[in-house]
Order: sequence, then C-alpha cells, then structure tokens
Amino acid sequence: MPVETANSPVSDARRAAPGPAVARSSTPSTGLSERRIVCMVVRQLTAELLGVVGDRAEVRRARRRASCHVRQISMYVCHVALSMPYGEIAEAFGVDRTTVSHACHVVEDRRDDAGFDTFVSTVERLAEAVCMVAGRQA
Repeated sequence: MPVETANSPVSDARRAAPGPAVARSSTPSTGLSERRIVCMVVRQLTAELLGVVGDRAEVRRARRRASCHVRQISMYVCHVALSMPYGEIAEAFGVDRTTVSHACHVVEDRRDDAGFDTFVSTVERLAEAVCMVAGRQA
C-alpha cells in the first residue's frame, strides 16, 4: 500500500475533489426558494383564514398553540394538496422531516371533526388555486 505524503497526487486529488456540501451549494437554489415561497404562502393563507395574524388580545400560550396549528396545517396541505415530499417541506419550514410527518399525522387525525375537515379542505383548495394561478403544477 502506497504511503501518502502531503505532496502526493492522491492527497491533492482528495483535497481538490468537491465534497457533497460543495456540490450541493454550487447547484442553483431556485428550486428551494420556490418551494419555500410556496410553503410560506400556504402558511400565511392558513393563518389569515384562522384569524391568527395580528390578534394581540390573545394570551401568549394560546397564540403559540394557534401558531403551531397553523404550521401543522400548512405542512399537511403542502404534502397532501401540493404533493411535496416531507424532505422539501422540512427544508422550507426549517424543521426535520419527522416533524413534518408528525404534523401530517396530527392533522389527519383531527379531520374526523367536520368543522376542522371543512377548514382544511378550504385551505387545500385555495392553495391549489394559488399555485395554479402562479403557474406551478399542484
């Protein structure tokens, strides 16, 4: 087995070869930013429909809970209505993909309630319509 030195061609090639992080950062980030925009639009749409945004009269804990519900519903809608994989949604929201999976399960379990199901269906239809108008295939 050859011994590597600091000036050997093998070690130079290893140092010059781009690793996965370099290759990932050199790819265009337009796809991620588009997904992030779509997710944030769905999140804002959900928040507006719930009436959470700008309501300062709520107790801090209630506001935090409502914010979590908005995020969970938004992740669910992105996955179910817009057919985005967990990994892409996780990157867009800045969370782990298991968090997205948990959010989808929580929302799916709550859809037994007729009022909640109607609300989520409305968000799904609006998100699909917004994406269709923006030229993105839902």
